Amino acid sequence: MVRLFKYFLPLLAIFIGSCENYFGKRTDLDFIEIPTYEVREISYVPIAPNIHDAQAPVDVHVGYDEFIYVVDSANDQILRYDLALNLQGSISVPGVRKVVQNRSFKLLAIGTYDTTITGVDYSLTALYEIDLVDTQNTLSFTNAEVEVALVHPFYFKNSFSSSDAKVKFTDVAIIGSNLPAENNSYYLSRTGVSNNNAGFGPDYAVLKFTKDHQWISSLPVTATGATYSNYFKRPLALQGFTQAPQLTANNSPDFWVLNQHEDQEIQVQHIQFTEGPFGALYQPIFYSTSDPNSTGYLQTPKRFVDPVDLCLAGDGSRFLFVADAGVDSVYQFTASGLEGVPPPPASTAETNAISTIGGFGNVSAISYYDKILYIADSQNGVVKRFKLTLDFD
Repeated sequence: MVRLFKYFLPLLAIFIGSCENYFGKRTDLDFIEIPTYEVREISYVPIAPNIHDAQAPVDVHVGYDEFIYVVDSANDQILRYDLALNLQGSISVPGVRKVVQNRSFKLLAIGTYDTTITGVDYSLTALYEIDLVDTQNTLSFTNAEVEVALVHPFYFKNSFSSSDAKVKFTDVAIIGSNLPAENNSYYLSRTGVSNNNAGFGPDYAVLKFTKDHQWISSLPVTATGATYSNYFKRPLALQGFTQAPQLTANNSPDFWVLNQHEDQEIQVQHIQFTEGPFGALYQPIFYSTSDPNSTGYLQTPKRFVDPVDLCLAGDGSRFLFVADAGVDSVYQFTASGLEGVPPPPASTAETNAISTIGGFGNVSAISYYDKILYIADSQNGVVKRFKLTLDFD
């Protein structure tokens, strides 16, 4: 057997050698062009169509019911749209300026309430509740009931002074919780002129209410080892950490607050709630202003010219957006207060991509849902929509 194998190998070599290209020719791959990889530009780009029905849109909000609510201050109306931007109808609310929705699908709208006190007519700031769930336990916008929930100052005192008429509610932030009694409670911000309102704290305050509109307290804030009852300076906007969509909403009593005051250096702050040994504790969280991953920072002193609104993304990005009417622009920040969008894994960029959105007549409000940013322009009567280039398929 060994002898046969000895003679077989040379014969096999001669046979293969006599066959031209026995193993075939090497394929020429020169005709294939090697693709050049280019990183997609990171920016927010406009998407069509826009919303044009409101004459003066001063607020926009996407609710837990996945409808878009637009406040038209020119007509004292709240317009509702589905996500395809089909107009569903409108509801009239006196002096309406803000609207949010809680997790029970009730709208809370800030407006005005006309009344006469000791022979003098006043238009007082008020909070309205609009119940969208009808007697058949279905959502109905056409048969929604509008009721006054709060009128300043009668939710915490029976007396009235002329300075009370100068107080304004500015925004609402819904609190999410696993506890039924706490879920749908809310924060309400207000401004005014009095530093001490009948022993109940200053007009400039953030207040907490139960879901049934019972006043709990104005929030004291603990910072640098001291507790301040007058910590907030002209709070114009609030944003809770509990955001739509319903199924993924984060339960948290924390909130963002936007203070617009000449004495307020850090204009946008995260107020964190903790249970301390002596009860509830609210304290500001401060973020970096020197992180090398970005060239801009949320909490740079006097970062904004005329900040008017903010919104928090309810998805995994947790982006925070701030509208600055002073420069008619909207800025985007990460959850840790760094400006810009972090570069994708394939990118060689070393810092966040700054993605400022501009070109408005008067930016008045912002909202975010399902990777779409809604920006209300009250001067041009339009709500524009934007999407991040990284979010396109």
